[in-house]
Amino acid sequence: MIYVYLFSVIVGGILLGASVLLGGHDSDSNADAHADPGQPTFDNDAAGVETLLATFLSVRFWTFFLAFFGLTGLLFTALGLLPWSWAIGIVATGVGLAAGGGAALAFREMTKRQTNSAAMVGDLVGKTVRVVVPFGPGETGKVRFETKGTTQELLAVSIDDTRFASKEEALIVSIDGTRAKVARADDR
Repeated sequence: MIYVYLFSVIVGGILLGASVLLGGHDSDSNADAHADPGQPTFDNDAAGVETLLATFLSVRFWTFFLAFFGLTGLLFTALGLLPWSWAIGIVATGVGLAAGGGAALAFREMTKRQTNSAAMVGDLVGKTVRVVVPFGPGETGKVRFETKGTTQELLAVSIDDTRFASKEEALIVSIDGTRAKVARADDR
């Protein structure tokens, strides 16, 4: 049985190492059921079975399963932690299943949740900002604002003949390329 553990830890280790060194681009299938007007929809039980099946068929699951199954089996055998080889096999299988399933599900959840801290045009129009670099008619200045938990700066121009002093509040009316067109905040 030790050769099975040794083979598993070597193959799993090679796959994990390759994933880390080569960037680990995910090619696992995504088992989300999407509603299509011409197709019947799946109930929650069917979608859960489909997700479980996709988890067991993913390369990521088998990579983590092999690495942790083999490592656990080798350690338990080498250290003599359990006197029965069948018990070591059960423990190693349980650890492998937990590691493989946990990794596959964790990565699936992370890919579902996309975060984007960049401010979008829709987030900025109508936002009150503070002038950092003063500007007037025909001049370009700079404004600072907070969005999505980050402080950002943007080039700004006045939409009329208004002059903006440093630390003054302004209101973004529109975005033109990389510049915000602003008006007085109290002109709302």
